[in-house]
Amino acid sequence: MHIDASIHRICAFARHQGWSAESFGRAAAVPPSTVRDVLRQEGNPTATTLRAMEAVIPHDFMTDPVALASSGLCAPILGRPRKKRRT
Repeated sequence: MHIDASIHRICAFARHQGWSAESFGRAAAVPPSTVRDVLRQEGNPTATTLRAMEAVIPHDFMTDPVALASSGLCAPILGRPRKKRRT
């Protein structure tokens, strides 16, 4: 599993469907807060979470990671990314 490609594909599919974190969570049986973190490209989702979210996406939906990355659909769809904390 290529984690970045999986997250980008999940974000693109959610945007394409117009799904909220709640609706994606219901479809994938994943808590909405976890879905929200994935869609914002924050946190560190488990492989199990990513597999559950990928399972609701049709196999033929944007499978080429290069095409997906250049599609503009891979940006976070819920809010803006949080600013990184200074250390």
